[in-house]
Amino acid sequence: MPVSASVRRAVALAALGLTTLMGFVAAGCRDSSSAPKPSVVATPVDPATAGTVRLEVRYSGPVPTPKVLDMSVAAQCAAIHTQPVYDQSFVVRDGRLVNAVVWIKQGLEHWVFAPPSTPVRIDQKGCIFEPHVVAAMVNQPIEFTNSDPEPHNVHGKPRVVSAFNFMLSRAGAKRMLAFDKPEVAIPVGCDIHPWMRAYVAVVSNPYVAVTASEGFVTLSNVPPGEYVIGVWHEKLGTKEQVVKLEPRGSAALQVTY
Repeated sequence: MPVSASVRRAVALAALGLTTLMGFVAAGCRDSSSAPKPSVVATPVDPATAGTVRLEVRYSGPVPTPKVLDMSVAAQCAAIHTQPVYDQSFVVRDGRLVNAVVWIKQGLEHWVFAPPSTPVRIDQKGCIFEPHVVAAMVNQPIEFTNSDPEPHNVHGKPRVVSAFNFMLSRAGAKRMLAFDKPEVAIPVGCDIHPWMRAYVAVVSNPYVAVTASEGFVTLSNVPPGEYVIGVWHEKLGTKEQVVKLEPRGSAALQVTY
C-alpha cells in the first residue's frame, strides 16, 4: 500500500528526535534571543578618508542548464508553486555569477568592528530557503523564520562552529542565532525536505555582501589600505583579489571563474 505524504512527514519528524525539536548544539554559536550581547569598542573609520571597492564576479565557462527542484514527494509543497522552481546553486545571468559571497578577507586584522544589531533574515517560504545565500558579521543576529504551514527544521553543518539543528514547526515560528567565529560558508538544510538548502557566510568585519542578479557588490566606507578580497561560491570555490585602496579612493575589480 503506498505511504501517504502525511505518514512520511510524521516519520521524518520522528526521525529528527527530541534534541532536534527542542534545541541545538550551541558551542561556537549562541541563541541571541537569550544571550547577552557582547560589548565592543569599535575602531572608528574616518569617513573623510574612507573609500569604496566594487567587485564584479563573472563566469566564462559553459552555463549549466537550470535544474528544477523535485518536490513531488511532498505534494503540499509542490502545490504552493504554479511555476517550476529552479535550484539556486549555480545561477549565471549575462555572464555574471549570482549568489557569490564577496568580503575583505585580509588586511583588517588590527581593526575592531561592532556587529550590527539588525538581524540578517532567512525565511523558509514555499518549501525553499529565501534567500539562498546570506552574509553576516560575527555576533550579528541571524533570524530563521518559517512562513509555511508545513513544519521545517534548520540543520546547519559547519566546519568551524558546532552543528545546530532545531525545529520551526508552524507558520510564524522563528529562531535567532549568532556565531562567534567566522566561517564562509555554513551549509544549512531541512531534513524533512531534502531539496531545501542554503548557506550562511559569517565574517569578522562588516565589509561583506552577496552578488544579486547584477553580479557585483559595492563595499562602502572602507578605510584606506591594502586588502585581500575573497570571493566564494558554493560550486566554484574561493578566489582572491588584491587591492590597494587610497584615501577617498574607489577601486573597481573583477574576478572570473
